[in-house]
Amino acid sequence: MAETAVNFALGKLMSLAWAEAETLSGLEQKFNVIAKELKSMQAFLVDAEEMAEDDPSANNWVTEVRSIAYRIEDVIDEYTMLQETKHQSSNIISKAARSLHHMPALHRLASSIKHIKAEVIDINRRKENYNFRKYIAETGDSSSSGRGAAAAYPSRVSALYAEDSDLVGIDDRKADLIKLLDLKSDYRTCSAIAVVGMGGLGKTTVARRVYKDGAVGLNFPCRAWITVSQSYSPVSLLRDIMRQFRETAIKITSINTRMEPLEAPEEAGDVDTLIDKLKNFLLDKRYLVVFDDVWNVELWERVKFAFPDQGNGSKIIITTRDEKVAESWKRSIESYVYKYRLRPLSAGEAWSLFCNMAFPGAYNKLCPIELEQLSLEMVSICEGLPLAIVAIGSLLSTKRKIVSEWQSLHKNLRFHLQNNSQLKDIKRILFLSYHDLPYYLKPCFLYFGMFPEDYSISRGRLVRLWAAEGFLERGRGKLTAAEVNEVAEEYLTELICRNLIQVSEWDITRQRPKAFRVHDLLHELILHKLKELKLCQVSQRACKVDKEYRRLSILSSTADATFYNSDRKLSIRSLFLMRAPERLAKLIVQGSFFKVVHLLKVLIIEGAAVAHIPDAVGDLYLLQYLSIRNTEVSKLPKSIGKLTNLQTLDLRHSPIFQLPTAIKKLHSLRYLFAYWQSDDTRTGLQLPTGVLLNFKELQKLSCIDGSQAGGVIHELKYLKQLRKLSITNLKTEDNSVLCKALESLDQLQRLEVISSGGSEFFDLQDIASHPPLLRRLSLHGPLRRFPDWFANLSNVVELYLVLTGSYLVEDPLKILQTLPNLAQLGLLGGYIGLGLYVRSTGFKRLKSLLLWNFPEVNTIIIEKGGLPILEELVLNEFPRLKNVPPGIRDLKNVTGLTLHIPEAIYDESDPIFKLISKVYFLDGWDVVEGAPTHL
Repeated sequence: MAETAVNFALGKLMSLAWAEAETLSGLEQKFNVIAKELKSMQAFLVDAEEMAEDDPSANNWVTEVRSIAYRIEDVIDEYTMLQETKHQSSNIISKAARSLHHMPALHRLASSIKHIKAEVIDINRRKENYNFRKYIAETGDSSSSGRGAAAAYPSRVSALYAEDSDLVGIDDRKADLIKLLDLKSDYRTCSAIAVVGMGGLGKTTVARRVYKDGAVGLNFPCRAWITVSQSYSPVSLLRDIMRQFRETAIKITSINTRMEPLEAPEEAGDVDTLIDKLKNFLLDKRYLVVFDDVWNVELWERVKFAFPDQGNGSKIIITTRDEKVAESWKRSIESYVYKYRLRPLSAGEAWSLFCNMAFPGAYNKLCPIELEQLSLEMVSICEGLPLAIVAIGSLLSTKRKIVSEWQSLHKNLRFHLQNNSQLKDIKRILFLSYHDLPYYLKPCFLYFGMFPEDYSISRGRLVRLWAAEGFLERGRGKLTAAEVNEVAEEYLTELICRNLIQVSEWDITRQRPKAFRVHDLLHELILHKLKELKLCQVSQRACKVDKEYRRLSILSSTADATFYNSDRKLSIRSLFLMRAPERLAKLIVQGSFFKVVHLLKVLIIEGAAVAHIPDAVGDLYLLQYLSIRNTEVSKLPKSIGKLTNLQTLDLRHSPIFQLPTAIKKLHSLRYLFAYWQSDDTRTGLQLPTGVLLNFKELQKLSCIDGSQAGGVIHELKYLKQLRKLSITNLKTEDNSVLCKALESLDQLQRLEVISSGGSEFFDLQDIASHPPLLRRLSLHGPLRRFPDWFANLSNVVELYLVLTGSYLVEDPLKILQTLPNLAQLGLLGGYIGLGLYVRSTGFKRLKSLLLWNFPEVNTIIIEKGGLPILEELVLNEFPRLKNVPPGIRDLKNVTGLTLHIPEAIYDESDPIFKLISKVYFLDGWDVVEGAPTHL
């Protein structure tokens, strides 16, 4: 990370020298000297950081380099902030006054640069005291592989997530656990299975495959998956269980009106109340609950009374790395508990897994003969731990397949694996993957430590945060909006291919990862590195803020932070306050708080009891990312207009419905998110007239209130960079204005429009030319007829049409099935015809089809050849349907098929029902479940 800090400092130094050459003419020579010395250090930093892991003196030198780089960044940011305040002065007199006021600050800058220059020269001179090159010659070359790795294997992103074929040994372990569930036995007593093993053996992976298995799902329709981890709250845990069970209840009660749905978890109260609610709900149900990653021996004692034993074969599975936890559950559960010890992979399994990861593109994934001995030795060191094997194999997949390069890694591997503890062995391997990262990826990877354990972060949010932090680079210039996404894609691909981050959610329509997380062991490693590098102080309990840290992350409502010496400013660049406690929330709304953290680039206040934001927030001139999600804030101060560097403003789920006029000064704004969701109603944001004329860089706008007076809808046409647009409460009279605006939005990829309801019909016929890059379209409201341009949506992959209140007489599938790239289609209501017809050439790329609320349709015809790659089909609320579509028999790829039909057409003897996952009856609440033969 010293290498990263030096590169950041160099970039800032040279940018300032170029931008302020006239003002800083006397310092130009000093800047050049500092830059020259820093560049001289760069050649040694990769080697020095590797050596610093085991050599205290080398570690001291690296720490000095990192500290001086941070000081350079601080000095430059202080100066930049002063310049911002000067440029924001409204007239010549005030500008002159501010210039005089800032003269002492400029002198302090000159003095600081002078001292920094002397220190840099001294630090650089002392590098000769360390035999970095000799160290590397003895242990192997540790140079980074660079960006080429991502480009070499772009297809691996999909393969690593979507396919199980590379997960050697998992089928046998999964079969073992399913056998222990005893699905067909008459033995109906509630029992538990404790899956035990050290970290990295794949306990969660095996348990998850069992949990998602089709046969298991049929036997346990009421299920919950709970990730416990080391720090957990019994109330939060029980509420999570309640939430998952409530989703099941909602599905059932949508058919069974006699059944009272489970109460919303946030309304259920304390632990005792939650336990009572869960127990009553489960009394007549067969359930499966998985407690994943259990550390606390007291967990079961706290929650066991919520799970009644009704003699119906309900099961509980826990995964834990601690034998004591498994034994405690065995003592606490009155019925039978089986302890399943997950063993390391056998030598053959380990070798197969290694080859799958290290040689993904080779014929039969075979290891070249010249690399076989080296590979066998590295696999042997892993001792059958899948996590270690995958990490090393993936790292080697990015290397050239030549002996010298593998020998170098092999020597370095042994150097790092000399401690006795197996857990430390795993960490050593993960350290290898970390050290092999190029400098620009290290902060991106470590950034996951700023979020809670097991936290899944969306792709878009992660990219916006990386951009605000300055992690994304291509040369020394400022990235355009398009370049930000391109570089971020490269970074994410490389981190995934190295198995350093996991895909937690997959975008089926775009065939790419949608959200990410890191493994618990990696998260633990990251926290250690963040502390060691003073990169971020992460706290889930009370702490004193250390002035040496660059970032602060408060992640729990039980945490707290004390900003001692409050008159002394801190150098933190990012502040995460997620579920901040009351005392800290009160501190936030004090103006003095923002004076302490004046150099912030990222400020996240989420889930906190904060009711207002003070004017002092406008003094955070360097701020680029501001999130006030899920708070009680209802109004932004006018000073928000001073944040001219702000790129992201996220106000979602906070009751902010209007923005001050000063918002129009945010010329750098790229992302504006603000809406309030209540049940099925979404309230958008009212914008001041003329504000959109200033947002030339805006890429995402979600969502605005279309009913407001003025020309906001008309102003949309000026947003030439807009890629996502969401509008709610649109009136019919503004349809034509919206159509004209859409003709100008050439970059638009996602559009959501919600009508104001009632008699407000969509009339979108007037679009002469729809946005050519449009990929996702969602319309909520009555439609008189399908616009002609629908037939030309050649790039649309996702389409949702909620057309309740329409009276369409023409089959809506007629035009939609011709769209060449459509992958997901949801169609709800609005059609009064009698039949739906899928031609043999229809929906060639559709994977998911949801048809809902067609009260008049009595016939659905699917010609052979239609829907050739469909995976999911849901036919919901077809009360007049005469029979199940016979064409379902030809849908060979369907793995999820749900029907909501009249009970009269259900014939248990009909072979077609063996293909259907679930059948719901409209005139009852019974659910008939089967296992699709194509599974």
